[in-house]
Amino acid sequence: MNKTEQLLIVLTISIVLAGLAVLLYLLDPTFIPDAYRVTSMVIVVSWAFFITPSMLFDAQLAKNYFEGKSPEHAFKDGVRIGVILGFVGIIVLNLLVSPVTGIMWYIRTVRKIAISKKNKNQCSDISDKNDIFDI
Repeated sequence: MNKTEQLLIVLTISIVLAGLAVLLYLLDPTFIPDAYRVTSMVIVVSWAFFITPSMLFDAQLAKNYFEGKSPEHAFKDGVRIGVILGFVGIIVLNLLVSPVTGIMWYIRTVRKIAISKKNKNQCSDISDKNDIFDI
C-alpha cells in the first residue's frame, strides 16, 4: 500500500469517527449548547479525528525505536514502559497527545508523498532527455 492510499484510508476513517462523535452529541436529547458542552464536544471530536493517525504514528515510532535493538534489550525497555505507565496510562497518554501526534503523522505522510512525487517527476525528466540519438 503506498502512502497516498494510506492517507486516504486514514483520512476517511478519521472523518467517519469525528462525524460519529458529532452525531452522538447532537442526538443526545439533554444536549444544551452552552460553553461547557460545546467545548467538550470539540475536544472529543478532535480526539476522534486524530486517534487513528496518532496510533499509526506511535506504532511507527515504536518500530523505529526497537528496530536496531536485541530482543532482550527491547523486552526490557518494553517492560519498563509497561511498569511505569501501565496499560491504562498508555491509553490516557495516547489520548492526551493524539492531536499533536496525529498532526505530526499527517505532516510526515504528506511530506513523503510530495517527495515521492518530486522524485518520480525528476526520474521521468531524466528518462525524457535520454534518447537514442544521445550516443
